[in-house]
Amino acid sequence: MPPSGKIRIAAQIEIEWLHGRTAQATCPNCGFAGEMAQILTVDDDLEGENRHKTLMICPRCSVRTVDDLQIAEYESEKAIRLGWHHYQAQIGAGIWPITAPLARVVKPAGARVLEIGGAYGFGLDFCIHARGWRGEGFDPSPLAAHGARALGLNIRQSYLTADHLGAGPWDVAIATEVIEHLADPPAFLRLMRAALATDGILVLTTPDAEWITPELGAGDLVALLAPDAHLILQTWQSLEHALRAAGFTHVALRRDGMTLIAYASAAPFALNEDFAAAHGLYRHYLAERGQGAEPGSDAQLGFAGRALFEAVNAADWATAEAAWAAFRAGVRARYGYDPEALLDALPPGCADASLVELGQRMPLGLGVIFYSRAMQRLGQGEGRAPLRPLFALALTALTALQNALAKRSLGDGLAGNIADLAALELLLCAAEAGEPESVDALCARGDVAAGWRGFVALVNAGAYAQAARLQQALLGETPGDTLPAGLRRDALFAAAMLHLAEENWLLSAAGFAKLRDGLCRANPPGAAPEPLFWPSLRGEVVALHRLERYEEASLLLRDCIAAYPGAPDDLRQQIDPIETLTP
Repeated sequence: MPPSGKIRIAAQIEIEWLHGRTAQATCPNCGFAGEMAQILTVDDDLEGENRHKTLMICPRCSVRTVDDLQIAEYESEKAIRLGWHHYQAQIGAGIWPITAPLARVVKPAGARVLEIGGAYGFGLDFCIHARGWRGEGFDPSPLAAHGARALGLNIRQSYLTADHLGAGPWDVAIATEVIEHLADPPAFLRLMRAALATDGILVLTTPDAEWITPELGAGDLVALLAPDAHLILQTWQSLEHALRAAGFTHVALRRDGMTLIAYASAAPFALNEDFAAAHGLYRHYLAERGQGAEPGSDAQLGFAGRALFEAVNAADWATAEAAWAAFRAGVRARYGYDPEALLDALPPGCADASLVELGQRMPLGLGVIFYSRAMQRLGQGEGRAPLRPLFALALTALTALQNALAKRSLGDGLAGNIADLAALELLLCAAEAGEPESVDALCARGDVAAGWRGFVALVNAGAYAQAARLQQALLGETPGDTLPAGLRRDALFAAAMLHLAEENWLLSAAGFAKLRDGLCRANPPGAAPEPLFWPSLRGEVVALHRLERYEEASLLLRDCIAAYPGAPDDLRQQIDPIETLTP
């Protein structure tokens, strides 16, 4: 049963889950008129405007709708005064969620595209610069006007109406996170159908209302409800119903986290589901736009920062280095300092700044970018110790951004996720330094995978007592099969090394044997073994020697050296007789 009473889910937003209440209402999505179940009430005083809404569910199409369908004033300058245009361009707009659905569409270069409600215009920009399409957008917000100027796009600062259809038809129509803001989804979808060519395709994304449950975290619930903006929230069932009722006879839906993605047309269509190719296209687009935009502009800082983040995730070090150089040039042009010189602290006044004030002192995406730069250097083989200040500065910058957004009851999912990762990396830095405090902090996180990473770092640092304490308090004897393969291999090796250091020869030999067996299965005889193979074999032989199982150790060495290329000379020399080896 849902919890009772008012629940504060943000500084200015309260909800109350309703128990068995109903009301007479008409569904704006399918036209049902009658009794609807009430899910929850939302009270907010965002911008000093006290609002009370009730969210209901239609028993026919399952759409979730509020009882007050008043559309927000999207023509207002409020968001601009808050610095929203800087934030969206630099970090706030999720460009991959916008562009990924567009990469699936199979249309040739030169296709005409129409974007509705595209805000800053990144979807249209991707269509033009990455897909080779041509087109225009409609959005009434001042944010769109800023994006049009910054990106050089043809975006009309107005709503699309039937009067504009003479400029069509279009081959692709895009409505990313739009339909939930509208009071009459059927009318909007009919307009989209009329705007498209016979074989044109609509690409639509919207929050998935089925996630609205008492179990959902407060931050995600705020994003879904968005009480100052969202009116009608679709489910898979309700969205498909509305699309078909509007004349789209061919509909394909996808889920991506808490988002529904719909493709709809009056004609059959195919989708390109090559994720790797789509993400490669996206990374290339970011890098090219980051290099070509005006240095220091919101767009340039945003493109270069995102290019760095995506390149690091793909281990594309050349692109990452180029993106970092472009970002540094942009920061120097706009702020007059080199981000690489910020070794100990952010510029003064960042910790408690508003969004506008923060953007005047530093790039808003600086925390994500510092984290990405640290992970790039780590991935290229640099040790953790020199990267510790960079991880700390990344966390400080991310916290400053989160504080600025929280002043408006807003959050940034990416910033929150990266802040947690940066905090973990700092813990691993502490573990790698053998600091005892890292054990308590890792236990407090309660994350077993993170704990094993810390365990490996402690063993590598020779902090065996701390590693044993962490293992006993959080991890157990053996890393489980649910760990990522690489981490599990490292953890098995570290656990066996700990037993070796503790002179528990039996458990050490068994641990090394288990790891060796897994590595042999992964790499058949004749193939070059993985890097841990020979050190693991060396450790196993040492343990067997301590157990006085000399013949077994000698046979094991002979078999492995015969089966796998690249055996170290010291192992070849130790086949007979066996002597003490140091793994």
